[in-house]
Amino acid sequence: MKKFFLSLIFIATTIIGIYPQEQLIDLEGVFKGKYKLDNLQNLSWRPDTEQYSFVKDDNIVLVSAKTGKEETFLTFSRLEKLLPAFSFNRFPSYTWISENELYFPSLKIILTKDKENWSVEDDLPTSVIDRQLMHRLFVAKEEDGNVYVYSIKNGYQRILLCPDTGKNIQFGEAVHRHEWGIEEGQYFSPNGNFIAFYRMDESQVKDYPLVNTSPLIAEVKLIKYPMAGQKSHQVTVGIFDVDSSTKVNIPIYHYIKTDLEDGEFLTNITFSPDEKYLFINHLNRAQNHAKLIKYDVKTGEKIAVLWEERDSRYVEPSSRPLFLKNGNLILQSNRDGWNHFYLHDKDGKLIKQLTKGDWEVIESLGVDSEEKFLFFVTNRSNPTNREVYSLNLKNGKLLNLTPELGTHSLQFSSNKQYFVDYFQNLKTPRLIELGSSDGKIKKELLRAENPYKNCLQWQDSIFSIQNQQGIELYCRMIYPPNFNPTSSYPCLIYVYGGPHSQMVTNTFMSGGVFLHYLAQKGYVIFTLDNRGTAYRGAEFEKCIHRQLGVLEVEDQILGINYLKRLPFVDTTRLGLDGWSYGGFMILTLISTYPDLFKSASCGGPVVDWRKYEVMYGERYMDTPEENPIGYEQADILPKVSNIKSELLVMHGAQDPTVVWQHSLELLRQAVEDGIQLDYFVYPAHEHNVRGIERVHLWNKIEKFHHQHLLP
Repeated sequence: MKKFFLSLIFIATTIIGIYPQEQLIDLEGVFKGKYKLDNLQNLSWRPDTEQYSFVKDDNIVLVSAKTGKEETFLTFSRLEKLLPAFSFNRFPSYTWISENELYFPSLKIILTKDKENWSVEDDLPTSVIDRQLMHRLFVAKEEDGNVYVYSIKNGYQRILLCPDTGKNIQFGEAVHRHEWGIEEGQYFSPNGNFIAFYRMDESQVKDYPLVNTSPLIAEVKLIKYPMAGQKSHQVTVGIFDVDSSTKVNIPIYHYIKTDLEDGEFLTNITFSPDEKYLFINHLNRAQNHAKLIKYDVKTGEKIAVLWEERDSRYVEPSSRPLFLKNGNLILQSNRDGWNHFYLHDKDGKLIKQLTKGDWEVIESLGVDSEEKFLFFVTNRSNPTNREVYSLNLKNGKLLNLTPELGTHSLQFSSNKQYFVDYFQNLKTPRLIELGSSDGKIKKELLRAENPYKNCLQWQDSIFSIQNQQGIELYCRMIYPPNFNPTSSYPCLIYVYGGPHSQMVTNTFMSGGVFLHYLAQKGYVIFTLDNRGTAYRGAEFEKCIHRQLGVLEVEDQILGINYLKRLPFVDTTRLGLDGWSYGGFMILTLISTYPDLFKSASCGGPVVDWRKYEVMYGERYMDTPEENPIGYEQADILPKVSNIKSELLVMHGAQDPTVVWQHSLELLRQAVEDGIQLDYFVYPAHEHNVRGIERVHLWNKIEKFHHQHLLP
């Protein structure tokens, strides 16, 4: 068994005496800004320049990345004079539109500077869900439930995005339950001449009831929830013609002529740079065959299938094509087992693989203005890190722009010559640096203080253990203040374990504030990223296909066995906590290994995958008809009678993701089997408890485990 420590935040013995008034973390204070990190307000790049801007002394200042020269762009007093109708006591947040234009979302105004003169555009739409500021286009959802296009450049026009409405029809909003990276319902063409939009017909999907208990007589809200194996919604893509629509002030649109035979899930919608073509990644219902298809924007006609990908388990297209000036495309795929870049010509023919290795390309950051370099986020140095690399597109040379181990998040200037790096790791809350893509510039802009410096200090560590297959599994341990390895501590194991997740990361307060608060209360906190989680290659993630809860639990038990060998962990006082997929994992663990855990808490748990939705559920389990054994083995209900742990289950009554029915059926089965458990419902909350009321959730979890794990 191999293990290694990346770093420790604070060694308790060196901290004692430095901060004489050490405190527990104030959980309410977390939501009230008590521990706000130092920052540079509104730090951003001025378009098409080498200058970055931020708010300093309540003025917008510009700084040259090349020379460091600083100048004032807009003062607070000038802003107040320009906007006498508004009242604000600090500089409002802004977004650059162009070199001399600023958009203030909270004020719904645009300011334009012409030499020393300023002009104001106001009365911009509210309820904006997307915008293309350069072309003065806004998309907003209004009180009538419809989505409208506002064209400011062609006169202040408000036009319905699509009149093809009806019962159970949605348009201009995200579809497919936000899977495959779909967060928008509409997509602007590069020059603002067209808007591609989704139209979703849910008429074939069964209604599902959510109950609102606030009125005198409770009310039922019906949502559409396509459960595994049942009929799903149908999606088409429309094209809204901006110029034609604004000329006649009515929506002029047509539909892309997609074919269900090509795949019913329509993802990664992308316009070509010249706006002549639209590219759509089609995915079939079985989610094992994807096609990248090119369509004519004007006619909606299908032109060609540029690229296809198949997998015996599933494929998951979640990134858009990146176009080069010569028409070539850069695509991402894990076809060799790891997510990498591939260069294709304009007809879809593979030219070459651009990156290769046992590491993941996590996100593309685009190419520089001369298309010499491709920039991307990766975990090449270690799965728990995030660094940014440049790839020389001519010779294939890689350059790590951010070599310090930890998590880097970069903002590039327009031409990609300069960047601002937001860095953190276990011992660094935030470090903001200026850098250049050639590596010649590195300048510290801000180093934040630890906002928890006056709190009782814990220790964090990240390490790995090997499973029986020789695979490294990364773990995090949080030790209590004044940790003594000869003492005995209760251990709380936080579990998620599902796809698209990574709980163990080299970030400040990795795992979140609540786990560190519990460490202050005397717990050892442990988390392990099992097989099935993200950023470890296709086999690591896809091996759980059709057998959810098997390999994940096997790896979690490996972690438990590791804990048992630690002299300071009291294995008679092991607790579990998790939510959603983590809730499914908690229930699977305590019903499969009933003698291991003294207490367990879970929220919004998946109890029966047959009652989960199509897009996510069928990707990992196929349909119940295709995989009856897998669904049966993953079902918690037949195993409820095994549970011996003290158990707390929580659920949001308005949960549209893991519907309330899951935990209610768990309760029904517990009553039938004579199993006692604690249960708490959050009547007004959805899939999790958000905002200040999350403190109530934290207090409940804390009180429950204290009752059973602390002496």
